[in-house]
Amino acid sequence: MPNAGGENHPEPERTTSNSVIVIHPGSLYLRIGRASDVAPHKYIHGLARSSLLGEVVREDRILPTFPYKNPETLAIMEENRLQASHMLQSSLQSNGDRRYATPPQQISAFNRNAVPQYKDTAPHSYAPEADIIYGEDIFNIDPEKVYNIFFPISNGELNVNGQIGGSLTAVLGDLETIWTHCINKLLDIKTSEFHNYKVILIIPDIFNRVHVREMMSMILLSMKFKACILIQDHVAATYGAGLGFACVVDVGHSKTSVSCVEDGISQTSTRIRLRYGGANITQTFHWLLKKCSFPYHECNPMTSHYDAILLDSLKQKFCHLNLDKCGAVQKTVTVMKPAKKQVQYIIQVGDEAMIAVLGMFNPTLLGITDNNHYVIQEGSKSLPEDPYDEEFLRETSRRGTGREMETETQADNSIAHNTEDELCVDQIETAGNYFEIETGRPQSLDKVIVQSIERLNSDDIKRKMYSSILVVGGGLKFEGACAWLKSKISLNAQQVYYGGHIEIINSPKDLDPQIVTWKGAAILAGLESSNELWITGKEWSSWSVRILKERAMFNW
Repeated sequence: MPNAGGENHPEPERTTSNSVIVIHPGSLYLRIGRASDVAPHKYIHGLARSSLLGEVVREDRILPTFPYKNPETLAIMEENRLQASHMLQSSLQSNGDRRYATPPQQISAFNRNAVPQYKDTAPHSYAPEADIIYGEDIFNIDPEKVYNIFFPISNGELNVNGQIGGSLTAVLGDLETIWTHCINKLLDIKTSEFHNYKVILIIPDIFNRVHVREMMSMILLSMKFKACILIQDHVAATYGAGLGFACVVDVGHSKTSVSCVEDGISQTSTRIRLRYGGANITQTFHWLLKKCSFPYHECNPMTSHYDAILLDSLKQKFCHLNLDKCGAVQKTVTVMKPAKKQVQYIIQVGDEAMIAVLGMFNPTLLGITDNNHYVIQEGSKSLPEDPYDEEFLRETSRRGTGREMETETQADNSIAHNTEDELCVDQIETAGNYFEIETGRPQSLDKVIVQSIERLNSDDIKRKMYSSILVVGGGLKFEGACAWLKSKISLNAQQVYYGGHIEIINSPKDLDPQIVTWKGAAILAGLESSNELWITGKEWSSWSVRILKERAMFNW
């Protein structure tokens, strides 16, 4: 095993930021760029492959399946929608006045009378035919052409499933194809030049060891990059924000994750992932729009990727959590489908714009009625090439007579694991704290943040985390959302809170919260301390995951 401080270890060479590619994969967008870039390129993280069989066998969706045909779930959603509507109507504005709301019947009447306005602008064309179609061209495929559509990441992990193209090998092949295309086209780096570049790969705070191993092999052995560093997304976020510690809340497209980071380490026991995010808010917003007679009747995100992206843009345009905004808002909706005339509708939206976002604080509004969306860090599984894995260390610690080794692994030992790669739990015991997770009830974002912080050992550290809650990602980028989050955390933390104040940070250094994590990884490339973290292809070939015990920035 190589030794970073040993005599035989060569002096690490100086790395320039221009020769480091930072890759931040997400379920909808890939953010990629040189570490020297001011901001990353943002690219749709999917591809379409021409069907060899002449029929569609797989078409991954941008938005989650909505429970349209489940009357019980829809009844629960409707009940919670009415409760949220009454709550908003009885709330006060910042000046102390009571809020007013335009009656839903009035908004529906306006929208029912909306007349489509067709524009004379020439319709844009379908995506050019090719064996593989990338990026936004996926949304403009000619419906006469037969393509299978794949998004290789879902809910914060590799999209491995039982469908065609769902094997781990196939998903990794899609990743390599997309990343190579982006590096060639966006960064103007030829595949033959990859060996001159290093990669910083951002992985989730809750990671799957097998997936991480395979992605490292792909980068170093298949794509043949010079070297690679792995960094967890929440740690990278603290670097990007310039914070020594933070409770990081990453609200993405299809997942939301929370963990406490201190001095560059994400505390294992505090990591929680929710299998819902911005896409669920979009889907709920569409449901609410239809309830107030949305005039674009043909809109169907389950059959049209274009419609899914349109709804996502409408959510960003309309939605907020600002109690001072009252009454109906009127805006123009523009539908631009390929080979069709551009059409516009003028519509009104009232408190629906707030109720959709409130789904993050009451997941039943998102159609989530059980607790199967709740994930914690998996217990480490035994990998054949890693003889000193967690299982081995756990066994040897039990044999030891000292109490110290036992205490060190207490948090990990307390998390029982099953045959799945991840764990959905009803109760968790860690580091002296005991949490009952309400069985069968979905967990709201504010409660999960409190749970994460309360799993820390020290009251002082808890106080620090409450004073530094860093919100990143694009899923909660709504006016007033962070003030709402602060108020909800204050209410939920009353029983266990130890004083001090709560602070939500959502735009550190005036950065867009969607690029804070990427920026943090880019900053790492320029730090002198990172020179000892690089893993080369030769080292990976020799040592595989064993080298991560020495070089990884996290406990492997």
